[in-house]
Amino acid sequence: MKPSPRPKPAAPRPLSDRKLQSQFDLLYTAGKTVLSGVFGRRLPPDLLLAEFFRNNRQCGSRDRAVISAGVYALLRFWGYLRHFMPKEWRRSTEHGELPFSHRELGVLFYAAFYCDSPGAPEIRHLARLCEFPSLPLPAPGSAASRARVAAKALKIPCEIPADALLPEWLQSRIPDAEHVAEALTRRPPLWIRIHRETEKCLAEFKARELNFVPSDRIPGAYAFHAPRINLFSLESFVAGRFEVQDLASQAVGLVCGVRPGERILDACAGAGGKTLQLASLMKNHGTIIAGDVRSNKLEELRRRAIRAGLSNIRTRAHDGRLWRNFSPCDRVLLDVPCTGSGVWRRNPGMQWSFTEKLLEDHVARQKEILERFSPAVKPGGFLIYSTCSLFPEENELQIKAFLERHEEFVLKEGRNPLTGEFCDGCYRFAASDGNCDFLFAAVMEKSAR
Repeated sequence: MKPSPRPKPAAPRPLSDRKLQSQFDLLYTAGKTVLSGVFGRRLPPDLLLAEFFRNNRQCGSRDRAVISAGVYALLRFWGYLRHFMPKEWRRSTEHGELPFSHRELGVLFYAAFYCDSPGAPEIRHLARLCEFPSLPLPAPGSAASRARVAAKALKIPCEIPADALLPEWLQSRIPDAEHVAEALTRRPPLWIRIHRETEKCLAEFKARELNFVPSDRIPGAYAFHAPRINLFSLESFVAGRFEVQDLASQAVGLVCGVRPGERILDACAGAGGKTLQLASLMKNHGTIIAGDVRSNKLEELRRRAIRAGLSNIRTRAHDGRLWRNFSPCDRVLLDVPCTGSGVWRRNPGMQWSFTEKLLEDHVARQKEILERFSPAVKPGGFLIYSTCSLFPEENELQIKAFLERHEEFVLKEGRNPLTGEFCDGCYRFAASDGNCDFLFAAVMEKSAR
């Protein structure tokens, strides 16, 4: 007998105006909370939203979906939407003090939804509840052009520059700023890395009717766009068959060039996304020492390693320095703390609270980490430095300065796993290389003498 087809879930019932008003009241409250936190406290929006949901348990799954979509859209297109308000309001908002009313915030959300997803039902709901004008489905074009359509329909006189998604002072500091700004308009996918039992994983994804796309460059890498279920709840995740890891992060793991049987130090391992990938590439043979100053992150790494069935990982909490009597390693990975500018697409709006001082502090910290942990590389071994940063000061310039101080290290040339292009040892991974984060890596070889 053929199994009976799985019944499709019933379409959600439309919400009444009263429930819609309640939902949008929560959206406005969340918007004020997150905007003041991003601009005033310089905190990432994902943490602020998580805190908001913890403090507002009445939010159901539909409420959470609308609130998350709206808040992220507001921040994603803030560079356009800030032109909807007077200059003095922009200054106040971007210092964490929100001067606008409930209705004025509604205008910003209305335009944000339109910039992000012109057919979103929230546009119709807001138009009905707030008596905003109906907005047409636009012809293909940029998000900036949609922002202009919204401003015109709302009778807001303003000029919206196409390059406004990055603060003006940052545009000259970031290589290929135009491409970066364009990438910031698009929601990033969720990438996973399957490291065993691929067929079981794919069968479960298909059975759950999930839309996923394999990478055409990295085997085992798959992208999910706005999955309708939590991937962490899948049996394949619980069984340790796959890990969530961005495609660019996987590319960094590949350029490390690890081999089974080697001894590796991952000195800034955190929760171990790259550590787990390296252990898998080593086929569970050899040793990876995963170190970090945060012992709670290493505890999470230990749990993940057990779930993944990897036994070649050893964890070591440290104080930011190489510990005594350390035996040099074949390879040392320094995935250093950085500005996180390369993942602004995942935490939109952070560019508006970014400061020169933050960049300077990270550059100084990275230099210190390089000096402290480069002695851990044995002669003939490799030092791999990586960031999720857009800034040359944290990337090529940091490496150039290090090599000038340490003649025993030279860049090791190779090919970019995402593009196939030849690299001199410095790798830049960009959103255009595979709809991924912006990451940097440098591979350096230590003289055998």
